[in-house]
Amino acid sequence: MALVLTLTPSTVSVGQTFQAAVTGAAPGEVITFTYDAALPQSVTADAMGNASATFTGTTTGPVVAAGPTSGAATATLTISAAENCVITLSTTPAKPTAGQPVTVTATVTCNGAPVAGATVLFSTTGGPLGIGVTNAAGQASVTTSTLPAGANVITATVIAANTTCTCVGVSATATVNVGAAQSCVVTLSSTPAKPTAGQPVTVTATVTCNGAPVPGATVLFSTTGGPLGIGVTNAAGQASVTTSTLPAGANVITATVIAANTTCTCVGVSGTETVNVGASTGRLTANPACYTLNLPPLPWAFATATFSASGATPGAVVTFHLDGPSGPVVCTAVANASGNASCTATLNIGQVLYSSYTATTPSAGGTLSSSSTLGICLT
Repeated sequence: MALVLTLTPSTVSVGQTFQAAVTGAAPGEVITFTYDAALPQSVTADAMGNASATFTGTTTGPVVAAGPTSGAATATLTISAAENCVITLSTTPAKPTAGQPVTVTATVTCNGAPVAGATVLFSTTGGPLGIGVTNAAGQASVTTSTLPAGANVITATVIAANTTCTCVGVSATATVNVGAAQSCVVTLSSTPAKPTAGQPVTVTATVTCNGAPVPGATVLFSTTGGPLGIGVTNAAGQASVTTSTLPAGANVITATVIAANTTCTCVGVSGTETVNVGASTGRLTANPACYTLNLPPLPWAFATATFSASGATPGAVVTFHLDGPSGPVVCTAVANASGNASCTATLNIGQVLYSSYTATTPSAGGTLSSSSTLGICLT
């Protein structure tokens, strides 16, 4: 009866065992199995004519079983490529800065196929970052904000896996280059350079992050006496307030960011500027004013008058009132570089009945005022 040789399995990886079994031998016949360089194995067939031997796979090649009575049989063993467990690492963002969250993702594959359910330990030379479990795509991630500025070598190591691949202990590294922490800076400037009490002063704050403008930041301007106002930075990172309330002397103005949409930590960052305000001249003088009748003299536009005053602080607002400083306001003007201010107003039929007016302007001590006459123009 002829021998029939079967290999189970017929394809193995290097180091994996397989069984060579024959049927059709004569009961009690000694069957000799040979494979590659392994020692031949002689096995006595049982009463059914069956015999088997176990070998460890080394190379692809023939396995032979032979007996003195039943002859020989041959089968070929195939060695498959060894299973290869690989870890690849990726990180985002591409160029992080110190304190910024960085996500590290490990992808675990076995001969190119994702390995799900593997437990991955992420670490640096400074210690562990965290543990993740791979999903169906073979990916596990951790996110950390603790990476310092400089080159950080991150290692991902498989510490548990349910796969035919030998993945446990396999690791990979990636270097994450972290930039210096972003720096938010607030700088201040003011105009004019040498204001006097009562003169409008514009204070501008420029907010930058590592030198780049920060638009949309909300800035609170204040002095030791209280808030001056709030501004929002433009595309150039600048916000401004204008005030006429600064008293004579050294005024320390603080600009503080109270809200900002930026990767920089800007909220709470402030800058200061000292504005030295000179004393007001304190000699506001209202000049006599007269009005001319309009033609036709309508009740609501009965006459036109020009009001003027001198001695105001350059840039200060001068307000012209009928009668006293609490009277109706007819117009306002900004004092020029010489301290002169004037404006023209249309008077109604009731306003021409006033015989005087008062000019007022802010000063260090409160408000300066001066009164003068108002009548019909005779020429």
